[in-house]
Amino acid sequence: MKRWTPVIMVLFFTIPLFLMTACDKSDSVTDPDIITIADLMPRDNEISGWARIGGADGQWKATNATDLAEQINGGFELYTNHGFVEATMQSFTGTVNTQAGIVMEIQIYDQGNAENAIMVFDDPNNVFANAFQPMNPPAAKAETRKDLFSWTMKFSKSRYYILISILTSEEKGQDVLEVFANNVAGKIR
Repeated sequence: MKRWTPVIMVLFFTIPLFLMTACDKSDSVTDPDIITIADLMPRDNEISGWARIGGADGQWKATNATDLAEQINGGFELYTNHGFVEATMQSFTGTVNTQAGIVMEIQIYDQGNAENAIMVFDDPNNVFANAFQPMNPPAAKAETRKDLFSWTMKFSKSRYYILISILTSEEKGQDVLEVFANNVAGKIR
């Protein structure tokens, strides 16, 4: 038995280590519960009539504080002070009523856990003026605001904080905003 003790000890410590590292976000093909942050974005025409905008103006990804600071040009501390892991942005173009070429932008921030995402939502530096509850909220923590030429919604679900805006003053813009928000929220497990 003494002869097997070192072998058993090695197995005892290495098997749990192997199991902890055997699965990561890149395994999303084999494990549908593991997804990347980009997988939360709607695909082209997943929401009828809305297409992704490509290129540097239409999308970005940040995996550290320096990347994030470059992408959002100020205010990155809101996220980095509350457990920032990574973020992505995707723009879409579509039609609201008869107005074509409307731009919708979705920013998704992985804050590491639900508590951090809620802290971003509730942060005093992230207050929406004249906020109101959406008619069809994507999560328990959700607020909408209407500005002069746009609608914006913020919500937190699980470890994610999501910010969505649409550049239109049309009342129908609020409905489109909620469709996009619920699409993203539906992909978060």
